[in-house]
Amino acid sequence: MREQEQRPGRPRSERAHRAILQAARALLTDEGLPGLSVDAIAAHAGVSKNTIYRRWPNKAAVLMDAFTEATSAKLEPPREGTALMRFRGQVHRVAQLMSEPAARRPFVALVAASQHDPELATALRERFVATRRAVAMGIIKEVQQEHPTASPMDPDVLIDLVYGALYYRLLITGQDLDAASVDKLLDAVLGPNPENT
Repeated sequence: MREQEQRPGRPRSERAHRAILQAARALLTDEGLPGLSVDAIAAHAGVSKNTIYRRWPNKAAVLMDAFTEATSAKLEPPREGTALMRFRGQVHRVAQLMSEPAARRPFVALVAASQHDPELATALRERFVATRRAVAMGIIKEVQQEHPTASPMDPDVLIDLVYGALYYRLLITGQDLDAASVDKLLDAVLGPNPENT
């Protein structure tokens, strides 16, 4: 049903917003990024292209919002435990999510396409990387306050080491992001997990 034919109920703008993001996720996951257009998203969502452009400046922004809406909650650190436990738990959550084909395939496609698409590169940095980095920065600072000897290095460098290693395996080597490998990485960067001693 086209958006203009829908009867009053919940606000049309909210329904349209949800439908657009769901359509973008479905098309990205099922058909991939090549050839994916605003026209295709609009047709799949049952809305007009103007409805999309009233909310997003371009296709890249739609795709990144669709991806982040589906993944952000799964990437948040656990709420319980020490800062170190929550940080380690959050890194494991990143690895676990990116091991799932439904998240891994679209993320790899978005990163690859962003190398040749400035708008997508900007959307990736602003709508995904910046948010995830801010979360990591906050919890790393908590870790360093609770465990001053865990890692004296600059938080920015620590983020690059930990998450850079994860995304290197994800995007370059294709190696599994299994729990044992993540623990080895965290032990190498932060020192042995004091929770195990």
